[in-house]
Amino acid sequence: MKLEKTLEFSIKIINGNADLAQVERKLKIEETFSQPIINSVFKGDHGSTGFTVIRVLVDRFISSFGFSTKMTPDQLDMITVDTFDSFGHESLVDVIIFFKMARSGKFGETNRGVDSNLIFGKWFPMYLDKKADLREKEYQKTKEERNAISVSMADVEISYRRNMAHKLKENDTLFIDNFTKNMDRQMLEDTINHWDSQSDLKKHVTMLKLKRRTIKA
Repeated sequence: MKLEKTLEFSIKIINGNADLAQVERKLKIEETFSQPIINSVFKGDHGSTGFTVIRVLVDRFISSFGFSTKMTPDQLDMITVDTFDSFGHESLVDVIIFFKMARSGKFGETNRGVDSNLIFGKWFPMYLDKKADLREKEYQKTKEERNAISVSMADVEISYRRNMAHKLKENDTLFIDNFTKNMDRQMLEDTINHWDSQSDLKKHVTMLKLKRRTIKA
């Protein structure tokens, strides 16, 4: 689905219907983490579409600097090829964000014009470093959220066991009768094994095992 959406978006860019100015305002590097890479989107019959959309983006990027000396079509073709190769394992969204950051001076100023050496020798590695830092932050955030969920579930388990232990202390026979009345044999055995591993429930395992006499199925 994402491959198809990238191809559709590419056609809009090529036809001048993408409203790139508005798209750029909304895009963030974090969004690229879930995007398909250029090598997977523009392969086979879609190769020419890939080259064309990158060329459109390159033309737009180079034109944004307004230098008096303009690049020749051959020079623009070479930067297009270099862009295609350098971003092979990144996404089309990466290309758009990178060009926006570069032209707005996020990687430094340039007074002598731009060429592949500057774009891909200096600016592109800086972009990849920034992207790697953001990816690490996303990973740590996700890790912390998962840990928080684990802690929360552990708290629920502790509270549940304490409640069970309290009820068992009040009347273990009645509680076990009600607790096991809808169990089959496998559920009973699983419960026995679980209680046996918990210090606050282990002392009631003997009574739980007595239910083997009545639970046969």
